[in-house]
Amino acid sequence: MNHVHRRDLVVTQVIGLASTLLLKGVFVLSPKGFLYEEKDIHTALDMRYLSAKARRRGIYRKGPKPYSREDRLRFVKELTKILSNFEGIR
Repeated sequence: MNHVHRRDLVVTQVIGLASTLLLKGVFVLSPKGFLYEEKDIHTALDMRYLSAKARRRGIYRKGPKPYSREDRLRFVKELTKILSNFEGIR
């Protein structure tokens, strides 16, 4: 995190890290191909908090869905879009 610069690209599924990186002007992509944006990160942080609170009370939900072909295709599409913008290709 200390070595990223504005307009770098980071792939992470850690919501807290994504939130911090967005403030630095970094593009943050999830392994499932979702581009984190400042307008959506607060909702993700709230959901993370509520889920942790429920787990502390002993309420456990299903885990994340398995990584699918659609996730891979979405990731490749979003990554290509971001990298194309770096090079000016559209």
